[in-house]
Amino acid sequence: MRGCAFVLLFAVVVLGAAAWFGSGPVASAAIGAALQGSGYRSTDTRITVTAEPPPRLLLGHADRVAIDGSDVDWQTLHAGRVKLLLEDVDLFGRTADRVTGSIDDARIDDGRGGTATASSIEVAGPLAAAEATITVEEDTVRGLVLAAAVSRLPVEVTDVELIGPDRLRLVTPGATVEGSLVVDPDGTLGFSTPLGSLPILRIDPASRLTLRSADVIGGKLRLLGTLDLASLLRG
Repeated sequence: MRGCAFVLLFAVVVLGAAAWFGSGPVASAAIGAALQGSGYRSTDTRITVTAEPPPRLLLGHADRVAIDGSDVDWQTLHAGRVKLLLEDVDLFGRTADRVTGSIDDARIDDGRGGTATASSIEVAGPLAAAEATITVEEDTVRGLVLAAAVSRLPVEVTDVELIGPDRLRLVTPGATVEGSLVVDPDGTLGFSTPLGSLPILRIDPASRLTLRSADVIGGKLRLLGTLDLASLLRG
């Protein structure tokens, strides 16, 4: 009887240890499979799933899921580094209440064969509608405006200046034109003047990123919008 009791106790200890220490790696593997199913690809991604106590993961709940990826491609989004923290995650339902994090060296397809470049995208809020703060360097804005001006303006633009709080100045050989940075209802960033408007940047609607407004902070362009990351977990 003592031998049977010992075997039973030993089995309980082993199963408890497996639930305590093994649930995290299993949950991480499940999250990784969901990411791949959603079109996520990277050269290296670390996924850390935590819950207190750890066996709660076996019931399908994680307090936090941390995703840290390098050289990431996800649908129309490409990035040098992605760091996201998902909170209150339903592993079975593949949902999360909140996400925070950053997407650095980002490139987003414009739906016309080109890409829009941002030095960083900071996200915070509900997984399906996170607030996105996008920073675009002045040189990048200059390149976008000059490229748009070549095909749409009858004069040569020699320089582009960002002016706070939400203004843009175009310099031509004969004049200087100043106007406002605006985001059209379809999400296109444009340069608006009394003489007309010049589209500057378009985001592919399939990117799940919706732009709302634009301003100039510290000599850089800041775009505000929402980013839907819910399909990351749905595979």
